Amino acid sequence: MSTDHKKTIKTLHDLIQINREGERGYKEASENIDLPEFKTLLYRLSQQRALFRGELEDILHKDFKDDAIVKDSIASKAHRTWMDFKSALTGHDNKAVLDECERGEEHAIKAYGEVFDGRLPDYIEKVALNQLELIRGTLSQVREFKYEIQETH
Repeated sequence: MSTDHKKTIKTLHDLIQINREGERGYKEASENIDLPEFKTLLYRLSQQRALFRGELEDILHKDFKDDAIVKDSIASKAHRTWMDFKSALTGHDNKAVLDECERGEEHAIKAYGEVFDGRLPDYIEKVALNQLELIRGTLSQVREFKYEIQETH
């Protein structure tokens, strides 16, 4: 297996793990926010991350015949934004929930940004870029939610 091939597989594993963390984090957020209008939106974002993860897992399986269960990546170990979620949610503080969502999105954007160095095949880079654009949109949405909460509560 070539070095480029190994790097592509590792990158896919890292992105899958980032999306798994986002999926869990948004599910946790939807369960811990007190505002019904945000519960559904946060749950949908969890589902979106599950779709992103599935898309990347399909590439890994079909194109690289890699069925390995994705373990914690370096990126995920270095920054446990989503996994530390419960500790930040004490008392169901809506702003704290959205602060953690914002931090998680910033982390995901940084991690995705690091994969665009020419080492991925074009079709995988296109998938990752599409996902990155949606994550950037989500970050804007989370920031709007925070602003709404600050203005109304």
